[in-house]
Amino acid sequence: MPDITGPQQEHRDILRDCLSLLPPQAAERILTHLQQTISYEPVIGIMGKTGAGKSSLCNALFRQPVCLTHDLTACTREPQRITLT
Repeated sequence: MPDITGPQQEHRDILRDCLSLLPPQAAERILTHLQQTISYEPVIGIMGKTGAGKSSLCNALFRQPVCLTHDLTACTREPQRITLT
């Protein structure tokens, strides 16, 4: 797990104290699962024919121009990764 300080470290210490009652393998498995759950980032794919409006849909969903669009020609040729922050 990454190094952390402050309140997060206190929470981790409390969690480790609680998990210390379990066998070490079980405690480590729980900690690993929690870390994966906390850092999970879903991925959504949008597929369709050229010029169908996938980039326009992304722009509408994100409410900002995150993908290049054009009224007359298809202009996004390569897959794009957009992160919601």
